[in-house]
Amino acid sequence: MSERVETTTAPANEAESWWYLRFRLTWPEGEEPLWWPDLLLADRVIGPVLDAERNTILLWRFHRRAARDGAGRQFSFIFRATPLTAARVNARIAADPLVIRLREEGVIQTVGYDDPGHPQRLGIGDTSDKNWSPEMQVAWPYFIMGVSQLWLELIREIGKNQRWSKEPLARYAAIERALDAMWRDEGGHALLHHLSAVFGYRELTVTRQELMRF
Repeated sequence: MSERVETTTAPANEAESWWYLRFRLTWPEGEEPLWWPDLLLADRVIGPVLDAERNTILLWRFHRRAARDGAGRQFSFIFRATPLTAARVNARIAADPLVIRLREEGVIQTVGYDDPGHPQRLGIGDTSDKNWSPEMQVAWPYFIMGVSQLWLELIREIGKNQRWSKEPLARYAAIERALDAMWRDEGGHALLHHLSAVFGYRELTVTRQELMRF
């Protein structure tokens, strides 16, 4: 992972591979992580990339994490494309005025880019959990892309409400609260129930019986 963005020469290998674009976010010691920057980045930074690259990025997803370890608080955009497309996406993100502003304001600490000259994840299942079956590893990226698209579209739909502030912190914090409530109140039926229906309502192994976060 490097913040150096190479744009001068096109990579020779045009086979598709997976690429990670990682936003390392500020998370002060002793405080709860802020999650609203993920929504801002998805809507205002990654969304336009997906709109512009709809014919070249056919598999993608978001990943969100917060742990007191070496990776820390991160929002990641993971996409499958050729090295040429990856180089173009990297350059666009590096030059994005909002990304530059968020770095200056200390919301973003660093942005990490995979090197388009050195593809490392050529297989469809190469970013899936290696503890899963080979079949699940290959099929799962299509599922999680749909989930990521749903999440992004919910941010956009909720954001159409005219009462939200124009100031990004207040606006996306409010959208986050509305989205959290929607997940709590509608996720059980709209998402989990209908996922179960696709699999014919078959039994599922669950190791905990209290309130759960998946």
